[in-house]
This record gives sequence, C-alpha cells and structure tokens, in this order.
Amino acid sequence: MAALQVIPGHGGVFGDVERALLTARKRLAGLERDPEKHARHAMKVLMKFKLLELHAVSHAEWDAWLAGTPYFELIRARFFAGVSLEALTSDLLAELVTVGAAQSDALGVRNA
Repeated sequence: MAALQVIPGHGGVFGDVERALLTARKRLAGLERDPEKHARHAMKVLMKFKLLELHAVSHAEWDAWLAGTPYFELIRARFFAGVSLEALTSDLLAELVTVGAAQSDALGVRNA
C-alpha cells in the first residue's frame, strides 16, 4: 500500500511516510540492540499509563501498585536482578519527572 498520509494514534497527521517508517525501524533496531534499555522503556510506559489513569496517587498507593504488578518484578528479575524493585522503579519515576511526564513530591505522584 502506498500511503500518502498517516493519521497516528497521537500527534498530528503527516505525509512523509517513508521517513516515518525509517525512523520507526531505527528505533526498533536500537531497542533490539539494547534489551535493558527496552525493558526500562517498557516499565516507564506502563508507569505513565497508570498515571494517565489515576491522575494522582499517594506514595503508599503507588508503591503498592508497583509491588503488586507482576510485570515489574518479571522485568526486574530478568534484566536487573542486582537491583531491588524499589530502587529500579524509583529511578524510573525520577526519569519520568526529569522529562516532565510525571510529578512527585511529599503528597504523592501525579501525571504531568
């Protein structure tokens, strides 16, 4: 199929389909070369989607959700066995805060 325009799930409509496919393939190749980076990305995406759902949550509830979501422990055990789940998810949340995707303070964690 020779698409002329793409209507993505997020972002604006665009027409440079070939460049978009090239960019997507490069990103996929990068994730294949660095499984740990891919694993961190997957965990951050799941965390962000939870924040989109909840909007705001106390630290206690956030920590309980992280500990009770089996996927996090599965990824941690496979790729980051030398790091506790608490330390790993704390680092990931800090990364989300740094890029402006989340907020965290004494009151809890919020979507940004």
